[in-house]
Amino acid sequence: MRSRSACASGLLLLFLTFPAAVQAQFAHTINNGTITITSYSGSGGAVTIPGYIDGLPVTTIGQQAFFFSSATSFSIPGSVTYIGGYAFEYCSRLRSVYF
Repeated sequence: MRSRSACASGLLLLFLTFPAAVQAQFAHTINNGTITITSYSGSGGAVTIPGYIDGLPVTTIGQQAFFFSSATSFSIPGSVTYIGGYAFEYCSRLRSVYF
């Protein structure tokens, strides 16, 4: 049986590593201190685009960033001010986009 502190530290570790795992699904570039999402490698379903990656704001979704994605929905943060052409091209399962 695990001690209460071992369980708590396991939960803390999960909490601290989850954002990095989510961020890792988004390939990106850095331009003038802001992030451009260039592609997505996650499993699909409901996708929440982070407002920040590595402490920098996500301001752009690049051209064809989600090309052929199996996502059913996207939640786009308010920090995004530009979405490139064909960003959601061939997303046949896409049903909704939330801003």
